[in-house]
Amino acid sequence: MRNGLFFLLLFCGGNGFAQNVIVEESLTETRCENKTHMTTHYKETKTILNEQGADHAHFLCSCNKQERLTSFRGQVTDASGKVIRKIKESELQRTEYSQYLAVDDYKMYFTYTPPVYPVTITYEWTVDSHDDLIEFPPFCPQSDYKVAVKKATYQLTVPKDMTVCRKTQNIQKDISVTSDEKERQVFSLELTDLPAIQQERFGRSLRERIPLAFFVPQDFQYYKTEGSLDSWNSYGKWLYSLMDGRDALPETLKAEVHQMTDGLKTDREKVERLYQYLGKTTRYVAVFLGIGGLQPALAKDVFKSGYGDCKGLSNFMHALLKEVGITSYYTTISTKNRHLFHDFASVGQMNHAVLQVPFPGDTLWLECTNPLLPMGYVHEDIAGHDAVLITPDGGKLVTLPCYADSANFMGSSMKIQIDNQGKATMEMRQVAKLQQYESVLPLLYMGQDDRKRVLQETLSIPQMEIGEIEVKGNDKELQINVPSLKSQRYATISGQRMFIPVCPFHKGYGMSKDDRERTENIYVTTGYQDKDEIVIALPEGYTIEAMPKDGMIDTSFGKYSYRLKVDKDGRQVTIRYRLLLKSGIYDKAQYHEFVTFINQVASGYAQKIVLKKNSKST
Repeated sequence: MRNGLFFLLLFCGGNGFAQNVIVEESLTETRCENKTHMTTHYKETKTILNEQGADHAHFLCSCNKQERLTSFRGQVTDASGKVIRKIKESELQRTEYSQYLAVDDYKMYFTYTPPVYPVTITYEWTVDSHDDLIEFPPFCPQSDYKVAVKKATYQLTVPKDMTVCRKTQNIQKDISVTSDEKERQVFSLELTDLPAIQQERFGRSLRERIPLAFFVPQDFQYYKTEGSLDSWNSYGKWLYSLMDGRDALPETLKAEVHQMTDGLKTDREKVERLYQYLGKTTRYVAVFLGIGGLQPALAKDVFKSGYGDCKGLSNFMHALLKEVGITSYYTTISTKNRHLFHDFASVGQMNHAVLQVPFPGDTLWLECTNPLLPMGYVHEDIAGHDAVLITPDGGKLVTLPCYADSANFMGSSMKIQIDNQGKATMEMRQVAKLQQYESVLPLLYMGQDDRKRVLQETLSIPQMEIGEIEVKGNDKELQINVPSLKSQRYATISGQRMFIPVCPFHKGYGMSKDDRERTENIYVTTGYQDKDEIVIALPEGYTIEAMPKDGMIDTSFGKYSYRLKVDKDGRQVTIRYRLLLKSGIYDKAQYHEFVTFINQVASGYAQKIVLKKNSKST
């Protein structure tokens, strides 16, 4: 089931345009007065070429109590340069409410739909920031695919005694460092004529391909706390100081914790019991309060309110484990970026927190925001990602584990009984493990209508009638059972012949050919294994005229095989498929081989058995 959805979503074609937007000019000027105050002036002029680039016509600015929008103006011109719209600051809208609680962030925005194309839009605005100078605005001239840039300029001015750490990505020129008339340091960077980046299937993420420059103060003052970003170790020391004393629990909860765990024999059993308690008594809510949204909520407050974000819930779980003498470490990580810059520390590289429990030879990673996940399961958004352990000795860079490709398993079986009109009655069973478990986990909490909708989208069965769908899950696997499936036209009849599809699974599997020159290597981040067994009972009055031959493909990308067996009476065919897709990075020169392999797999799934009507049945 994973594969049908996976390929259907991943290989949707582009819109056909080489570029949708041209950034005529992008300017970011930041002036830092001291460790607690800076002002940033932005100006962006974009030409929107077509409807596919329409989202770039909107304006959006994130704000909070420490970051305020202090000025704004906008202007729209047509292709001839005539001004067709001026936008005032009074026209901006502000988000007043959020779907989450405990949020003091808000957004100032303006939505504009161009009446014709092309149009050129200029937005100019200023943001005043105080008390949150832990990093400076980044230089990010390209924010989307199919966006070309004519000119992008960045300038950061800071006091002469401030040390600024900086890091560039995909930029070949050096950052200019000069002094102004007041002997302040000025860091400058300008890029011109950047071509639009085209999305490539199985390529790196956009974040890894665009030019970027990051700037942070080495020593900072942040919400009346002080720290250093000269290394990840220093970052960890500062963050650890924010957590000091925030793991205290109420006496009543301490007693409850011991009542739950004192009778258990092993520490692992205690972790499991407390993880279950966490899932049953709390829920996830985004919290952007406290020390700039970086300090976890007090454990006692999470207990009292019953909610928390990734920081608060991880800290609460840490407090529960500490009460029973089990060591754990709060860990910061990114769910979007697989790798952190090892030689450049900054808080903006991460957006999530989990908990590490270091058992000898069996380290556990706890995702505290999703009680649906089995204890210790490393989900796809963090598997293989760099992270920073926050310890009393400082931050320590680590990499979370990935599961073996073969362990990400989906086993599917189906029994199909076909009558002489091509109608079929079926029963289906699937077993999913690890990251294939994760891909179908939502089924466990869906109603019958939604479950049936998912099956309609993932099974290649025409005119399907679905009975009750049973879904069961435990820490090891998720089971899907459908005792009753029907199709009014599973097989097609043409004259004296009946054509029977051999595999109803893997709908949408395959890749369209792309003749463009490949610029990216092939990145298969998650490998998996599928095993399918389909047993087809043939209708009376027909005999087998033709059927697929056994096949096997063995490549550097994976292995694929299928075998068909007819019982001695010729009334039943059993088909077994095996697919192992291997994770890895493959040279871009192999791309056409990769597409060929995927499509050979798809062709194997799409084969049919041909039956011929017996002459005596005519």
